[in-house]
Amino acid sequence: MIRIHTLLAALVAAFFAACSGGDQARPNVILITLDTVRADYVSCYGVHPGLTPSLDALAAEGTRFDMAVSTAGVTPVSHASILTGLNNQTHKLRVLSAPSGYKLPDDVPMLSTVLAKEGYRTVAVHSAFPVSRNFGFQRGFEVFEDMNTQMQTLPGSTKTQWNVATQRRSDDTTDVVKRVLGDEQPYFLWIHYWDPHDWNLTPPAEYMPPKEVVLDENGQIRRPAKELYAAEIKFQDSQIGRLMADLKARGLLENTIVVVTADHGQGLMEHGWAAHRLVYQEQIHVPLIVRVPGVKPTPVVKDLVRTIDIFPTILDFAGVKAPKGVDGRSLRALMEGKSDEKRLAFADQINGYDWNAGMKDREERKYDQFLYMAFDWPWKLTYRPLHPEQSELYNVAEDPDEANNLYAVDNEHAIRLRRELANARPWVPGPYAGKGQTPDPEKARALAELGYTEGETVDPTWKWVCPEDTVTDLGEMTARCPKCKTLPLMIRH
Repeated sequence: MIRIHTLLAALVAAFFAACSGGDQARPNVILITLDTVRADYVSCYGVHPGLTPSLDALAAEGTRFDMAVSTAGVTPVSHASILTGLNNQTHKLRVLSAPSGYKLPDDVPMLSTVLAKEGYRTVAVHSAFPVSRNFGFQRGFEVFEDMNTQMQTLPGSTKTQWNVATQRRSDDTTDVVKRVLGDEQPYFLWIHYWDPHDWNLTPPAEYMPPKEVVLDENGQIRRPAKELYAAEIKFQDSQIGRLMADLKARGLLENTIVVVTADHGQGLMEHGWAAHRLVYQEQIHVPLIVRVPGVKPTPVVKDLVRTIDIFPTILDFAGVKAPKGVDGRSLRALMEGKSDEKRLAFADQINGYDWNAGMKDREERKYDQFLYMAFDWPWKLTYRPLHPEQSELYNVAEDPDEANNLYAVDNEHAIRLRRELANARPWVPGPYAGKGQTPDPEKARALAELGYTEGETVDPTWKWVCPEDTVTDLGEMTARCPKCKTLPLMIRH
């Protein structure tokens, strides 16, 4: 009798699971993050035709977002926003290297932790150290193939050291994915590709540009090397195509949400800069392609969206309730051709408190030590609290190259966006502190191998003023202006 009751219970449970969708009906999720890839170097964005046929094919099956904006121009910070749906001031990972402030706190929900609780197999395969467990990204993953091994004992000794591998090419990363993913469904797979970031681990010869790449006095490839940047992206795209073909052959792609984005772009000497860590469009305007099975999508969305919107979008289509307090908002309405409330985007660069920024050491970049951005299409403000007179305001619709700075203290759009910044409270008022306050030598070595060099940080004194007039002293960060009722603006004392 007990066995019959058990069998009946199992049949009833199976029936209700089938009626409600159950785990088997839930879609798989693939999130691909392309390190250092600008939107305009993905062919379907219309600037470089034929460069990325694999990504173009995905875009043809889903929705391409023409104006997606990242929260930062540095890898771990922007990835934290993608994985949590939170702005930088909310998830609190703000710098690449410092005594603290570089690691995602343990209590912040991630896509991996949320989906793992829903029965998903969670797998991550990475291509470089800046998305390793060092930054707190391993939580919730059953398999986490990063470039950071644990402490190991040296051969013939009791001494231990942190053994760090720094990067791998996209073909190697794709091979690892094929090896570790398995056939269990539903799965959440996060793949991080790195190729365009480091130009000394080059693609196979057939992808290399015919024009000879210029080397500097140290034998390193001289930036910006646009031809090599394009070649890296083309080769990387071929590996994405190889991966998609393999997953399709294994029956792992049919019921699968695929999201492709980038953590940030890359300066190619626009604004005198051949890297990232800034918040100009070439650094924070990123590709975003979303393909959802069974959904007839809007092919192209022109509205301003954010990478923080990826987290709630994936959970929405997976039928999973998002945690409370998420800053992003699902893109489902826009994908289904419906109107949606306008979005405001924030980004920042806390370069002045980051050991690996070195802006203080660069005369031409001294104004970029602290950057706070508010973007309400088409108006974009980059506020520099250490040098407020060097702040920038652009109408990006009319001036996409950000060449005509319209900033003035009394400009109505500058006032409005300063107020938005003040109410968002993105400020970091002091250097990150921690035990010892010295760089981890192994972490410093890993970053140095990837081209990050340590520099001096700064420790300015701040005051808190009315965001409308930037003069009225409000005394403290939590005060409200008695005139405009907003929170205060941070400014050099």
